[in-house]
Amino acid sequence: MALKDLHILRDDMEKCFRCSLCKMVPLPAAKDSRFTDACPASRVYHFHGYSTSGKQIMALSLLDGRIKPDRRIAEIVFACTACGYGDVACKFIMDAERHKVNIALREYLVDEGFGLAEHHALCENLLRHGHPDGQGETPYGAWAHGLGLKVLPHQNAEVLLFAGCMQRNDIRAAQTTRRFAQLLLHAGVDVGIAGDSEQCCGLPAYWTGHRDVFTRIANDTVTRFQGLGVRTIVTASGSCLGAFRSKYPEYGRGLDAEVLHSTEILCRLVEQGRLRLTRPVRAKVTYHDPCYLGRQSEAPNPWNGEERLALGCMNYTDPPKQVNRGVDGVYDPPRQLLSAIDGVQFVEMYRIREYAFCCGAGGGVPRAYPVLARSAAMHRIEEARAVGAEVLVTACPHCENHLSCMQDGVNSRPLPVMDIVDLVYEAAGLRE
Repeated sequence: MALKDLHILRDDMEKCFRCSLCKMVPLPAAKDSRFTDACPASRVYHFHGYSTSGKQIMALSLLDGRIKPDRRIAEIVFACTACGYGDVACKFIMDAERHKVNIALREYLVDEGFGLAEHHALCENLLRHGHPDGQGETPYGAWAHGLGLKVLPHQNAEVLLFAGCMQRNDIRAAQTTRRFAQLLLHAGVDVGIAGDSEQCCGLPAYWTGHRDVFTRIANDTVTRFQGLGVRTIVTASGSCLGAFRSKYPEYGRGLDAEVLHSTEILCRLVEQGRLRLTRPVRAKVTYHDPCYLGRQSEAPNPWNGEERLALGCMNYTDPPKQVNRGVDGVYDPPRQLLSAIDGVQFVEMYRIREYAFCCGAGGGVPRAYPVLARSAAMHRIEEARAVGAEVLVTACPHCENHLSCMQDGVNSRPLPVMDIVDLVYEAAGLRE
């Protein structure tokens, strides 16, 4: 299947003319010369093969038999956070599916036996225990103790709160999820949870090229959700949101229920007057766009047509194929919430929205490439400091955990990192 996908994407590979735009912020969007790098891997390794363009060349060379898959190629291909930046940067000048090539190349290498050992262990845990870190001592539903939330399917609710796997092994993520639930209850939302029967959305398997594992988890999850009878699914995890909206329909089945991120439903509740942010919060904050909440959350565009050849040298699609450019992700709701909180002074970083710099938490990189993961996080922290922020706010537990933990051991005073849910919770005047 992966080799077939690579063949389908051949035209996209051939369009690459090594402009290196995938390594940098497009000039019209560049705001500060210190922060024009856009690819974490290229910034660290300084070699074209690690860039999005380099992966197109590798994939094409594999298809044409000029090279054979081996361990060294795999080490380069997987040294990437799978953030999708190179894809949206390339689409600044052409319609080419760079991210799809990247993922198909990973899947091909896994099929050929060159997946990374760290990633194999992760996927085995997903299949055996429903969590990338294994069984663990803390049940999935432990974060909700004492809240009185409905537990589905034993009870009925209109809204399912999907907690995500981070809350099981990260205290801050568990606290954020708990506060999100309290905000929903405070606003009168009929919300329930799956409790201990919840499992990881499977995105780590997608990141690491284990197509069969991700497809199985996606289909199983959709089936379980359908049996709960909910109208809406909400999550505070940007990664889970991207998996549900963008990757499930592509690899398995799309969800019938409406899927919302915490920032989207909280914005809706504020606009409806059901949630009032009456307590001032004095802080100068900036916001980090999570990759899978932003540019990687767009639903796939189905297309039925033909690729044609014009003048013997140029391919085009008939009818024109619609491509995702990363611009329709969840960008506005987090910013609207920050603007709605009295006392918050919000300042943007230099690389934002579809051109945001990845924090380094994704793609299976922290497990296999800790130096790359740390470099990405510290560069993003540097950018937040450069705009004068006192607090770095994000909207995904993976980003919050990574940006916080990577500062451990640094000489300077750590920059506080928090989830936007925690800021809203404080502004709403709620207490444990």
